[in-house]
Amino acid sequence: MSRNKNRTTNHFDVPTGTVIGEGFTIQAARLSGTNNESMRIDGNVIGNVEINGVLNLSDTGFVDGDVLADSARIAGRVLGNIQCSTALHLAATAEVMGDILTGTLIVDDGVVFHGLCQTTQTPSASVPTLTYSS
Repeated sequence: MSRNKNRTTNHFDVPTGTVIGEGFTIQAARLSGTNNESMRIDGNVIGNVEINGVLNLSDTGFVDGDVLADSARIAGRVLGNIQCSTALHLAATAEVMGDILTGTLIVDDGVVFHGLCQTTQTPSASVPTLTYSS
């Protein structure tokens, strides 16, 4: 996997502060975490998830609501919009049905995504601009 050696992954490498285990379902209008902690969801969350830190949604995790985080690694299912101020990584097993707004985006082969996507970081000057003629 030498082609990935230049990728920055430090957005996602933080200790886990809160874990919602596989087999558990939490039903809330809003599930939130603060103080730059991280949250791992292996179970189900029915409602919005807001965290000032890193969200790790495992391949067994499911969120039926919007996700708002500093950064997130999604390997499970999200039925809602995702907004990450820093970075979003969609792992190969991810299924997202909603719009995405993020600073940077990493998408692995195999992701299922239905929605609109926008990154908020501007491309560097060395990236050529595509022009279209009719």
